Amino acid sequence: MPRAKKKAARKAPAKRAPRKTAPASPAVAKAQEAVDKLSAEAASLAKDIAAAKKTAASEAAKAKKAGTKGAARTAQKAKNAAAKLADKAKANREKLRAAKVKHAIAMAEAAAKEVEEAAIQATKDYAEQLASRAEADLKKALAAFEARWRKARSKADTKKAKAKEKSSTAKAKAAAKKAAAKVKSIEKKASATPKKRKKKAAKAAAAPAASAKKAPAKKKAGRPAAKKKAATKKAAAKRGRPAAKKAAAKRGRPAAKKAAAKKAPAKKAAARRGRPKKS
Repeated sequence: MPRAKKKAARKAPAKRAPRKTAPASPAVAKAQEAVDKLSAEAASLAKDIAAAKKTAASEAAKAKKAGTKGAARTAQKAKNAAAKLADKAKANREKLRAAKVKHAIAMAEAAAKEVEEAAIQATKDYAEQLASRAEADLKKALAAFEARWRKARSKADTKKAKAKEKSSTAKAKAAAKKAAAKVKSIEKKASATPKKRKKKAAKAAAAPAASAKKAPAKKKAGRPAAKKKAATKKAAAKRGRPAAKKAAAKRGRPAAKKAAAKKAPAKKAAARRGRPKKS
């Protein structure tokens, strides 16, 4: 036989939280009290009217049976009493109707006020819920932002670190190359012979002087350059023919003049030794 399927257990309906009711309004309580009082009075009057009608009917029957004026007056009094109670009951009904209207108005106003207070309370509760959610959402947003920021910062820092490593490596290689060249130069100097060292020292001493001579003077704009050219031409003139003329003067006739000048004093001395001057 096929097994009977087990019926799924029904879940018990969740109990609803009781609604918060506002305290009874004083107007509603007062109207309710008036309605209760008039209702009780109406019930009492209804009993009295029933009894009065019964008495009036009984007295009317007796008066009809007796046929006397006294019995008739008694029957009329009973009838008037019943009518009076009926009028009182009618007035009571009017009062009760008005009291019920006032009670209904008070109930409606109380209900509206209760709804208003409930709406205010619901708004307050909702605002509190939003505030609590905002705190939770803020924590989530801050955590997400922190994760994104850390990721971007880590990427940027890695890039900067690689660039720094590259520049540092380049500097280190350049320094190592420079140090190797210096070491090689020192080793070369240390392995050189004494003669070579002297020649190198002489060359090193002569190098600053040669560089000072070769260093050209700064040119100035305008005519000063022409003046410098004139000065160079004069220097060239001094270095050229004038020196030759002086040499020729020294080698040629000026020497004869000097010899004649030397002979002249000799002649004067001879003249002094000979004849005396005429007076």
